[in-house]
Amino acid sequence: MRLIGCGDSWCWGSELVDTIEEPIPIMNYPSGGFERHDKPVNIAHRLKHRYLNIFADKIGATEIVDLSRPSRSNDSIIRVLIEWLVNEGYTSGRDTSDLFITIGWTSPERREFYYKEKWGVDNWLEFGPWSMDQKHRNPDLDTFMRLYFDNFWNEGEFLHRWILQIWQTEMMLKKYNIKYVMHQAFYHHHTKMIAQWDDVEYKKKFTAITQADKTLWESIDPIKFMHKDDPEIGTMHNYILSKDKDVFIVFHPNEKGHAFWADYMYNYCVRNKLL
Repeated sequence: MRLIGCGDSWCWGSELVDTIEEPIPIMNYPSGGFERHDKPVNIAHRLKHRYLNIFADKIGATEIVDLSRPSRSNDSIIRVLIEWLVNEGYTSGRDTSDLFITIGWTSPERREFYYKEKWGVDNWLEFGPWSMDQKHRNPDLDTFMRLYFDNFWNEGEFLHRWILQIWQTEMMLKKYNIKYVMHQAFYHHHTKMIAQWDDVEYKKKFTAITQADKTLWESIDPIKFMHKDDPEIGTMHNYILSKDKDVFIVFHPNEKGHAFWADYMYNYCVRNKLL
């Protein structure tokens, strides 16, 4: 079985580093410390302890295709998945019976923009609440981000886009008879630390969605989207926090948090016959 992992930094395993090599949490460094992920000892540690690899071992996956990346938006998650499926021939007749896709949707307000110059590995520039705290190499981007945040960043837009993305992804995967499970990793509260994030508070914004959005939301499979309407669990964030209060490093789950989620997702998939 080929396991395809889609998501942002929570799927990728940000901050999972060898604590002997890195006694200080890397996100406490002024630069964010992300370059420290590239040390061989930290790569090995991350791949051993993140939920994607633990889940892969539990289901006996013969290959992991990691499509996750830190700071990904849901725009990016669905774009990269579609490109991969097309390039691998799964949309043009290739047998999909060997595939299992897991998607950890990120917070809805994130998005991406195609920039005229290469930005990192490609031309896609991610936008999220953190963008207001950054200085970009082109000052025009700082102005653009500020204008977008002040004038276009609102629940009516990003909640509609989020629901539509989930619905479109589900329709595509069902069309090609691809097995999958998806979950909401978290909802981002920019002014609070991670352990104080409150999904119930965030969901109060859902009043901004239209009746059409509600209709799409209600049509999304409540089994293959884990705990879609569960007010108590709802997200990976809520679940691991319910298991133990010590499940985060700075802004990401620690080894214990990843292990909790891998175990839970595996048992959930077995119980609901999704594999």
